[in-house]
Amino acid sequence: MNDMVHIGCEELITAADEAQMEHERGVREMEARERADAWDALEATHGPLYGPLGWWYSEYNKYGWKD
Repeated sequence: MNDMVHIGCEELITAADEAQMEHERGVREMEARERADAWDALEATHGPLYGPLGWWYSEYNKYGWKD
């Protein structure tokens, strides 16, 4: 029976579903902007925290046993 009836995803999405997806996308974008702003504030205070090879501090942590 399912082979005979072809229903696309667009036909199953209601206006409420579409509004919910749009809201969730907006929330994700807002959270991403907040994280980017927080990261920029940290780097403005402490200098670059992430270099071309990864976290600067992670290199330092490898040698903690030498202290």
